[in-house]
Amino acid sequence: MSTWTSKGRVALALSALMVLAGCLAGVPGGEAARAITVTAGAGPAAAVTIAGPAGYCIDRGASRDGAEGGFVLLGTCAALTGVAQPGTPARPAVLTATVRPGAPEGAPFSASFPAMARFLRTVPGRAAMSRSGRAGTVSLAEVLSRGEVLYLGVRDTSASAGQPVEADYWRAILALRGQIVTLSAQGLRDRPLPAAEKRRVLEAFVAAVRAANRTAAP
Repeated sequence: MSTWTSKGRVALALSALMVLAGCLAGVPGGEAARAITVTAGAGPAAAVTIAGPAGYCIDRGASRDGAEGGFVLLGTCAALTGVAQPGTPARPAVLTATVRPGAPEGAPFSASFPAMARFLRTVPGRAAMSRSGRAGTVSLAEVLSRGEVLYLGVRDTSASAGQPVEADYWRAILALRGQIVTLSAQGLRDRPLPAAEKRRVLEAFVAAVRAANRTAAP
């Protein structure tokens, strides 16, 4: 049984956050699917299924899976297929997921939350969350824990490499099948979402991912 130290928690949180900050891309209108399985190099036994809330599909062309971790981009099914569909959100969000190996064994994931929260308020922590890698662009508006999920209300004023997204967004960190999963919900700059709506979509995203992994084969 491994021991998860505070230093280990911080390092794993940092690696997951850096992957997320660097990978946001535009939705190119690729093949759409409701769910996708990611192993992040850890093998089938640790595979995590990423599924979006109602109205959202996987953009396979902008998603990837490899030894360094997995990244999944989701947009509305209507936008990805080019076909109007019932249940499409009136104000869509851009959803992302990263999957990284290294969740703790033998202790609740929530035991790491105080260390994560402290780290993310430091200069290195804020730099890790920044799309530009600069701590000065990032501030944490809220840090909340709900059971085994850590929710972060983040503001990042640096430019996005792909779609022009809002500076303010919500992020969730949780552990599934021995992997650290980071989910985010962002609004488009030209179609902004209220903070409460972004958090609602993120909570629905968390629920969809958890449900997918309860029913997925181990």
